[in-house]
Amino acid sequence: MKHARFAVFFVLVLCAALLPSPAGSAAGEGDVRFAFEPAGQIYAAGDEIAVTMTVTDPAGEAAREGMLYVRVTNDGGETLEWHEFNLADANPAVFRTTLSFPGHMLIKVTASGEQIGGDVHRSAGLLFSPEGIEPGLGTPDDFDAFWDAGKAEVREIPLDARAAPIEELSNGGIEVFEVSFSTLEGKRVYGFLSKPVGEGPFPGIISVPGAGPGEGPDLALPKEGFAVLEMNVFPYPVPIDPGERQKVHDEFNEALGMRYCYVGAENRETYFFRPAYLGIDRAIDWFAEQPFVDRDRIGFIGTSQGGASALILTAMNRNVKAAVASVPALCDHAGHLKGRAPGWPFLYSFSGNNPDVLEASRYMDAVNFARKIDVPIRVTTGLIDVTCSPASVFSAYNAIPAADKEILVEPNLAHADGEKYEEARAWLLDFVKNRIAEP
Repeated sequence: MKHARFAVFFVLVLCAALLPSPAGSAAGEGDVRFAFEPAGQIYAAGDEIAVTMTVTDPAGEAAREGMLYVRVTNDGGETLEWHEFNLADANPAVFRTTLSFPGHMLIKVTASGEQIGGDVHRSAGLLFSPEGIEPGLGTPDDFDAFWDAGKAEVREIPLDARAAPIEELSNGGIEVFEVSFSTLEGKRVYGFLSKPVGEGPFPGIISVPGAGPGEGPDLALPKEGFAVLEMNVFPYPVPIDPGERQKVHDEFNEALGMRYCYVGAENRETYFFRPAYLGIDRAIDWFAEQPFVDRDRIGFIGTSQGGASALILTAMNRNVKAAVASVPALCDHAGHLKGRAPGWPFLYSFSGNNPDVLEASRYMDAVNFARKIDVPIRVTTGLIDVTCSPASVFSAYNAIPAADKEILVEPNLAHADGEKYEEARAWLLDFVKNRIAEP
C-alpha cells in the first residue's frame, strides 16, 4: 500500500525537553510535565523508555514537598505498573517502562501536596508498534449477510422523503431544509440539507454529529460551494435552537430510562443504531440522486459518534468517495478481552458484563465496517483520549484496506478535534471539491 501513511503531530521535542500538561494549570495549581527518552512517544514493542516527570508549584518552580502517584495502564484498561515518589527526594521523578506487545500505554499521574495546591491530575500516552494493534474479536461470519439483509429490508419501505424549507435560515446565498426519511420499525431519520442557491451540481459533504443532543444545519460550507447533508441519529426532529435541542434530548433519554446508545444493545436486531444507520444509508442515496449534487464528489466527515458514522457509512454506501473519521467511537467493543479500554459507548465493562451485549456489539463495531473501506480516508486520535481510546481507533484504522489512508496522532489531545482534525478536514474539502471522476 504505497500511499498508506502514518503521521504524527509533534511540537519539536528534543531528548531533554519537557512536555507541558495538555490541560494547562488552573490558577493556584501546580503542574506535571513529562519527558521521554528516547524522545517521540511512538516506539517499537519491547523498547525500554525512560519517563521523566517534573512536578511544579503554581509559580512554575520544582515542588520540594508532596507525593507523586503513577498508574501505568494498557490503553486505560488493565493496570500494568504502579509507582510512588516522594517529591522531597525525587523531583524530577523517573521510571523505566515498556510494552512487549503492540498497543497504547496510558500513564495517569496524581501529584499531591500543599505546595502544588492540592491534587493535580495529568496523563501522557505512548504507542508501541501501533500498526500491529488488532481488535479483541474478529468479524462474525455472517456480518455482511446481516447488513445486506438490513439494507434490503429498509429499501422495501417507501422512502417518503420530506424536505421542508427553513425560510429564516435561507439567506446569504444559501438554502436550508429540514429533511426526513423512513426507516425500519416505523421510524424516521431526521436531519438538515443546506446548499448554495443555484442548480449546481455542487460537491457534497455528509456528516453525523458526535454523541449528545444532535446538531442543526451547516450554514458555513454552503457558502464555500458545498451541498451538506447533516443527519442526526434520533427518531425525532432535532430542534435548531440549542437550548430546546438539549431539552428534547434529555426528555428522550428520560423516557427511554437510559442513555440512547445502550438501548437494545443485547440484540443485534434491536440495537438503537441499527435503524438509524440503515435509514441514513438510504438518505445518502437520496442525496446523491439530487440534481444539485455531483455524486462523484461526495465526502463524509464526523467526530466521535460522527467519526464512527464516517467509518460505518463509508463502508456501507458506495456514494461516499472520501472520509474523515475524527477520534471515532464504536470501535473495538471487545477491547477488554485484551486488557484494553473499548471505545465509547461500552467503555470498560458494559459489554464484558453481558455476553449477549458482547455478541451483538460485534455487528455494530466500526472495526468490522472499516475492513470494507477502499476510498481515501483520514483518521485522527489523541494519546490521552479515554473516551475513544487510541488502541480502539488503531484497531479500526489498521483494518482499513484502502491504499490512500493516513492516521493523524496528537500526543496531547484528549477526546476532541485538534489541529490534525483541521488538517484532515481541509484535505477532505479539497479532495471533494477537486476530485475528477474515474471513467
